[in-house]
Amino acid sequence: MNSFIKKLSILFMILMVGMSSIACDFFTQATTTSITTGTTITTETTTTEHITTGTYWQLIQEIQISGSYKTVYELGESLDTSLMVVETVNGLGFKTALSSEDYTISGYNANSSGIQVITVTYSNGYEDLIDTFVVYVKEAMTFANFHLEVTEPTKTEYELGEDFDPTGLVVKLVAEDESYITLSNTQYQITGFSSSVGGEKTITVSTLGLETTFTVTVTGSISLSTYYQSAEGLTGSALKSQLHTIINTGFVGVTYGDARYMLDDTDRDPNNSNNVILLYLGTSVSGAWDGGVTWNREHVWPQSLLGVAADNGTVNAASDLQNLKPANPSVNSSRGNKYYDDMTTSVSYAPRVEVRGDIARILLYMEVMYSIYHLINSTPAVNQMALLDVLLSWHELDPVDSFEMNRNEVIYTLQKNRNPFIDYPHFVELIWG
Repeated sequence: MNSFIKKLSILFMILMVGMSSIACDFFTQATTTSITTGTTITTETTTTEHITTGTYWQLIQEIQISGSYKTVYELGESLDTSLMVVETVNGLGFKTALSSEDYTISGYNANSSGIQVITVTYSNGYEDLIDTFVVYVKEAMTFANFHLEVTEPTKTEYELGEDFDPTGLVVKLVAEDESYITLSNTQYQITGFSSSVGGEKTITVSTLGLETTFTVTVTGSISLSTYYQSAEGLTGSALKSQLHTIINTGFVGVTYGDARYMLDDTDRDPNNSNNVILLYLGTSVSGAWDGGVTWNREHVWPQSLLGVAADNGTVNAASDLQNLKPANPSVNSSRGNKYYDDMTTSVSYAPRVEVRGDIARILLYMEVMYSIYHLINSTPAVNQMALLDVLLSWHELDPVDSFEMNRNEVIYTLQKNRNPFIDYPHFVELIWG
């Protein structure tokens, strides 16, 4: 192996950060990391506890870095933390996302190659709390004379719903002189696989700005229930239009006032039939309606962007049970009419990851149910909601679960329509894919 390849081998060996298969350009989840390259660098999250009688549980105890962020840079390249999420954690473990103005980042030098420990600092009013992550700045190198070679995986034919199987996949970084490095599965990304819809799929393998592809085939078809039978074989706008007809046919709306005594059924805690699960906190509280003190009715598509009034005696889009969830009153107020995104800011709101797919499927339902509403990728006005691309991503990352399926069944008994994206998640790809 020539000296350049040896050098590159060392580079890959010191990239100890794990890489997400759905991110691009070496983006990865934040971890606390020890890296050895002759000298050991250990990054730590430090927290000092302050106990104030009666308020200890409220006090922010630490900050945590999550989301995705870039970890490999060229010399001179600016630090990119646009996809990073920094959250505060209080004494009860509740997390709140910070905006980038709330914390400082230090330790990055774009003109120095090698491993760098980056520090995020936030003041909770008593002390500075920190968390760290690691990046690597590459020495000036060119990959113009390199290419990727892939030995395709053993499995190239899939049935609908199967997961990708990388067994047998070998990825090599090959130099002009045919010397090569065999990459580990943390050193490249795989994108393009989906088994929700049949057909030939082009799978892309990429790393360091290089990519190559291979194909797999997904076969089979999903048999639709009688309720959706008229949508069989449709895609795109034709499918969207037919689903609109299906879920409006037989629809029996309930009033906004009725919802006060129905959400305790739709969102009942499966482990305590007297309680409901709150959308944003995930906590279980009494389901009995007490005038909105314990929980109130949250419009997932904000009421102010629906263009109609939420009146207790009226049946309209503001009273659709699919779009209403029980929420903690103060959290509901804090969310306001913000659109959804991966980070909470003055205009966006980041819900807990466990319900992001649920929220996405509710909003997709609203666009199909009411033709006046549209999901967009910018700040929404009345009759609009956002961000579509984020919601589509959440739909994939947070699949339908038993809580959603039960909720869909209960709503069907109450207002006689269903959320098609809970019943058949592949409809999302057929319309927006």
